[in-house]
Amino acid sequence: MKKFFALLLLLAIGWGVYYTMQAQEHDEPFSSGGEDESGSNDIYRNFKELEENESTSSYQITANPVPGSRLLVMSPHGGRIEGGVSEIVHFFDNDFSTYLFEGLRENASELHITSTNFDEPIGVAQAKAHDYVLAVHGYRGEEGIDHTLVGGTDYDRAEKIVNSLERNGFSAELAVAHASLSGTSNHNINNLTKTGQSVQLEISRSQREALFDSFDFRRRSSTKNEAFYRYVRAIRTVLDEEYT
Repeated sequence: MKKFFALLLLLAIGWGVYYTMQAQEHDEPFSSGGEDESGSNDIYRNFKELEENESTSSYQITANPVPGSRLLVMSPHGGRIEGGVSEIVHFFDNDFSTYLFEGLRENASELHITSTNFDEPIGVAQAKAHDYVLAVHGYRGEEGIDHTLVGGTDYDRAEKIVNSLERNGFSAELAVAHASLSGTSNHNINNLTKTGQSVQLEISRSQREALFDSFDFRRRSSTKNEAFYRYVRAIRTVLDEEYT
């Protein structure tokens, strides 16, 4: 009987360890909301505060300027902050300039700085050096609802991306101007470009999950599926027509 209970205890401990590991591997808990233009849900009001309180191992900054590129494809919420956006940005690495701020540690949503407050110097410099920005973000959305809100100040190109996504089988719509997910604030890093024009993608968590066979942080980049390539190529079609 003692051996039986000991076995049960070992199984319980093993399951607990497995469950903890699984929980740690999945970023952006469902309690995480979308982009809050006020930044009221953020721990850090700006990059300086984050830098003073976080180890450099908890985040990563990557800039990939492409000579002659008028467009910067970027996200200030990559890695484990808003899962799946880094992989989308990286798809465009070879053809357009890219920039990523990525959260690497557990509970990476704590590294979220809303776009109107995001002032990391390299990212700001990259935005100002380009004519246009395509910003990629994630929002929580309703569970099981695959959807993309397309905003920004460049309404014509935003509408073209909506149409291209819909033609390729994805649910998308234009974000309401000046709404919390619209990306139209003058203070938004998206709009620090030479022209002040940007397109912002807000992709629901369910839609981002559907682009990968595994949404686990460690396996995501190696499990891009058919939907991923159909999604990014729908966007790429518009970028090639408009920015090259």
